[in-house]
Amino acid sequence: MSNIINLREISPYNWQAQYQGNYGVYTIKITTDGKQIERSSCSCPSNAFPCKHIGMIQAAIVKRMAEIHGSVGVPGAGRVPELLQDVSRKELYDFIVRQAQYNPDFTNAILLEFAHTIKNEENQYSRIVRQGFKDMHIYLDEYYDEDIVLDILDQWLGKAQAHITEQNYTEAVLICKACIEEFAAWLEHEADDALIDYIDYYQDKCFEILKKAVVHPEVNAQEFFDYCMTEMKKEKYADTEFFDSFNDVLMCVASVNPDAFIALQDTLLSELEDPHDYYVRKIVQRKITVYRTINQPEKAWKLIEEHVQIASFCKELVERYIAEAHFTEAKALIHEYIAHQQVNPYRDFLDEWNDLMLEIAQKEQDVPTIRKLSFGFIERNFKENYFSIYKSTFSAEEWADALEDLVRRYENHTDRFDASIPKLFAAEHDAERLLAYIETHLDIDTFIQYHTVFADLFPEKTLALFRQALDHYVAVHTGRTYYEQTVSYLRKMLTLKDSTALVITMVNAYKSQYNNRRAMIEILDRFAHKNHLQIMPTMKKKK
Repeated sequence: MSNIINLREISPYNWQAQYQGNYGVYTIKITTDGKQIERSSCSCPSNAFPCKHIGMIQAAIVKRMAEIHGSVGVPGAGRVPELLQDVSRKELYDFIVRQAQYNPDFTNAILLEFAHTIKNEENQYSRIVRQGFKDMHIYLDEYYDEDIVLDILDQWLGKAQAHITEQNYTEAVLICKACIEEFAAWLEHEADDALIDYIDYYQDKCFEILKKAVVHPEVNAQEFFDYCMTEMKKEKYADTEFFDSFNDVLMCVASVNPDAFIALQDTLLSELEDPHDYYVRKIVQRKITVYRTINQPEKAWKLIEEHVQIASFCKELVERYIAEAHFTEAKALIHEYIAHQQVNPYRDFLDEWNDLMLEIAQKEQDVPTIRKLSFGFIERNFKENYFSIYKSTFSAEEWADALEDLVRRYENHTDRFDASIPKLFAAEHDAERLLAYIETHLDIDTFIQYHTVFADLFPEKTLALFRQALDHYVAVHTGRTYYEQTVSYLRKMLTLKDSTALVITMVNAYKSQYNNRRAMIEILDRFAHKNHLQIMPTMKKKK
């Protein structure tokens, strides 16, 4: 953390830091919901995400918050309340104005905290956000391939989210309106076309916050509905995702004027030619949601029936038929949908519909169909729920042959380890065959996963294989993370019957054989001490 140049909360829940890395100074930005990271970016050249710098800054944020809540914070901060007690209002005012002239961060903090007190005809936030865009400079270094971060929107959307948390919904709406309007204007007139693909995030973020705010009674839903209907017609939103987002948030308040909302969606539908278009589904789903909101479910179902060419609507109608025991209609609809696909359906696609067909077959107690469909789900990969269904279609006498057929199918897939085979043996509680398979394909993680199935029946063999697998693991893995993992495996071994003596032997062997791995010896000694194991002392090397 010594490489962190600075770390600051630029607005509530929005943090920014500079980090001195191997390839220069990186900018890291983190947005939280108060606890978890919602969004993060780092300008370092690493291909990993999240990169290590984000983790470092997150840890630094946690430490900073702990210091603040523990009254440590900035040195001298604890004396501020005492000092301000005798400061006059004018002295304090003059000091704040003076500091704001030379400290942009301090100015931003004042604006974020007190802009809601400005009262004029224009949305008080619009002028601030507009000026922020004018003052903004975007710098991309040669390594930067993340989404572009716009400080002005990060700060104000962070403040809007804070207002939501504090239940100041009207202020949150005002901030989001300003951000939407000024962001769209900036995109239209100022933004480089090459950057636009990297900043879509802010469109979504504005409207995500609005969706949380406008449903609250504090917000005038009719006024907001009228605002959206007027605003979205402006030229600056043409050919952008904003228009679609306006429709999504309108849906949240459409109950104040459902006819106008439905008419708008019908106009949008009339402009689309392909009935399978992604936007057809979105627009129809909006109408369905509104009809259900205003308690007109029959109109919602009619829309679904008219658009069964779309998978989600077809599935919803099939599920309704199943719930109403109209199995013939449900099966016919499934077959019709699959038949009308323009390309050969892929396996995962068919699985979704076969799952519904299996549900119907179970309700109809159609054993041959249950067996056929459930087998289709497990013939390549073991899935326990479908395996249980498949097994239930056989008598005890029939099952022995069916089981062996399934084992042979899995074995024929590959001569290497197949995860389906131990899963199958474990489901059948066949400890002997499971143990034999694990021994043939011995791996510490697989052994750990299944050893409890056979440990009680074959205790000595279990311990022997445990040691063999762990010995190999220790031989080929070095580093503190792997040493800690080794100790976790030893802890599991200690839970087995009569294992203590063997664990002591293994720890002593590792300390002797790998005496140059100082970190390993340290971790093993700590493990032994914590578990009261009498192991050989660590020999100190002579200088």
